Amino acid sequence: MRILDKYLLKELLKTFLAVLTVLLLITFGSEATKLLALAVEGKIPSGIVLQVLLLKIPPALEIILPLVALLSVMLSVGRLYQDQEMVVLSSSGISPRYFQKITLLFLLPIALLTAWISLVVTPWSFQTERLLVQAAQSATPVSGLTAGRFNVLANNSGVFYTQSISTNGVLSNVWIQRKSEEGDVILVAPKGRFKFIDEQLVLILEDGTSYRGLHLSTKKSTSEPSKGLVQQFKRLEMVIPEMTATPSRPTKYEVLTTVLWNSDSNSAQSLLQWRMVTPLGVLVLGLIGLKMSRSGPRQGRFAKLFFALVIYIIYNQLLVVGRDGISDGSWSSTIGLWPIPLLFLLFALWEFKGLEYYRTRLFKAQHSLTDKPEESV
Repeated sequence: MRILDKYLLKELLKTFLAVLTVLLLITFGSEATKLLALAVEGKIPSGIVLQVLLLKIPPALEIILPLVALLSVMLSVGRLYQDQEMVVLSSSGISPRYFQKITLLFLLPIALLTAWISLVVTPWSFQTERLLVQAAQSATPVSGLTAGRFNVLANNSGVFYTQSISTNGVLSNVWIQRKSEEGDVILVAPKGRFKFIDEQLVLILEDGTSYRGLHLSTKKSTSEPSKGLVQQFKRLEMVIPEMTATPSRPTKYEVLTTVLWNSDSNSAQSLLQWRMVTPLGVLVLGLIGLKMSRSGPRQGRFAKLFFALVIYIIYNQLLVVGRDGISDGSWSSTIGLWPIPLLFLLFALWEFKGLEYYRTRLFKAQHSLTDKPEESV
């Protein structure tokens, strides 16, 4: 490998890692905010927020790696134009096809990594995330409760309140309202805890008080006897099935690629086409970034970033539209999504050939003018 090859690959790698770090921080900043909000609401246990966030890395990489390839190639090669290094290289006989070759050499391992992530790792991450949340909710029944708030039970069947939840699951100052056809039941206890008994989630309250039918007494006239009942209890066990974690259904993104390959349904074929085309986006958009890296002496390195983002959005949206078309049957699964990256690839390669052709003609024209003998007067 020549010194120039090592130099260009080093510049591409440094810019690629820098852009990847920035985009990952932006992506996981928003994802972390959403997960923390869900943890505060009690929808997921707070102890698994970091693990769930790490499991979101593969799906995020599947989306942002083509964009990182586009921006990194455009910025790194664009610096060569701004520092006039490209002028020196061109005057030394380095053709545009050489940079195209180096770019492909750099992008090929990234495309293979993207293929592995898209075909193997992403389905595993979706499945692992679902099972992790489900296991945490089943192992810790109070994970869906938020201390200091009135938690509405499923199907609006009641309200649950506890002042605090200790690390070992002990509840303090518990207040529960259960709705039934016979009347509301209000339970108050200074202490409580959850326990699995005979595969059922049981709430155990100690030294508390129960109030039954209080709302019925308020509807009767004061002359009639009240039907409310107040009882003291030393220990009370009650089943609250609404708090039991229900198993979540697998999503379509968890389906293994081998299963999608053997399936003939439109939804399976659309997802399979998406996973297979995603790695090509790294190569195609990387070559487009090489094309857009050319800049004049007074043009900044970041002048074309907006247009690069527009190209990425158009490319990604066309893939989404094609995937939805295959899923609903309006687009042939035989044709698939392949025409989209092929069209962008032709756009990326067309200018290199034309540029080399016109440069050759301009070079010949200049030499023909300089070599022409002067006419005598």
